[in-house]
Amino acid sequence: MNCCQDISEKHNKDIQIKRTLREFYKLDTPTTQFVTQVPKLDTDNFDIEQYAKDVLCNNPQTLLNLENTLIQEIHNLECEKKILVYDNYTKLLSVGDAIQKMKNNAKPMESVIAILEPTLAHIGTLSTLLSESLVRKETKDL
Repeated sequence: MNCCQDISEKHNKDIQIKRTLREFYKLDTPTTQFVTQVPKLDTDNFDIEQYAKDVLCNNPQTLLNLENTLIQEIHNLECEKKILVYDNYTKLLSVGDAIQKMKNNAKPMESVIAILEPTLAHIGTLSTLLSESLVRKETKDL
């Protein structure tokens, strides 16, 4: 099996998992749309007193529509939160798998590194001695 097939199968599996989770949590987009517009409650210039006065002046049907809209928005936000948690969880699992693969790929290199380590240490020592020797020679020549 080649790399492209692995990626394609993994992508299809991820899509299937997301679809299953969306069905389980009932995260499909709602078919009902409400007419009432909810004001932007999180803006700096939102006036709660004026909003409360406007709501109290409305008829009961408008208030029910507003309540339904708010309930739907809360539900949508909860659904989005679940999706984000799931997406982050799958990314975390993917990163964990990638780290494990990197560790497994690095194990054969440990013996090579063990052989090279003393050699590199010796080269470092020689480099330091050579640098010190050159500095002493330059200070003598001055």
